[in-house]
Amino acid sequence: MYKFTLEWFEEGRKFSRTFSAGDQTKQKDQFLLGRDESQCDIVFKDSAKTVSRLHAAIVYDPQKQQLLLKNLTSNRPNPNPVIVNGKAIALESVPLSSGNVIKLGRISITLTNLEWTQTQQVYGVRCRNGHLVPYDYIGDFCPHCGVSLQGEGTVIIPNPNQLNQ
Repeated sequence: MYKFTLEWFEEGRKFSRTFSAGDQTKQKDQFLLGRDESQCDIVFKDSAKTVSRLHAAIVYDPQKQQLLLKNLTSNRPNPNPVIVNGKAIALESVPLSSGNVIKLGRISITLTNLEWTQTQQVYGVRCRNGHLVPYDYIGDFCPHCGVSLQGEGTVIIPNPNQLNQ
């Protein structure tokens, strides 16, 4: 489980928002950043339009147990820059940590706090490739390899606390 706080300035006003693993997002395990309210979880009112409608994503990688930042404009002929601590990122995903400064166009965002808490998953789903994932992924796709979790070979691992009820 994780929790992080982002701070930024827009038109002279300071904004701060805290996000956590349990938050409802537009896409599972991703926090989408940009100008478009219908697509993004973190929306910037960039009147100069230096931030794309859908610019970047903060993604949780369960295998590495870390947050990564992705540039969602990298497949365009002229991608918009995503800069982390002064380094432009294009195709690669960059691990995030407290204190990172992210620039999307003219908007500068600081990751002021990143907290990790350990939780022990005692039940879930095992995909046909052997990856263990939380139960709430059933009917979805394995975040590790992308196979369907409703197909042949998927195993539901019961919660041992509910077996004798």
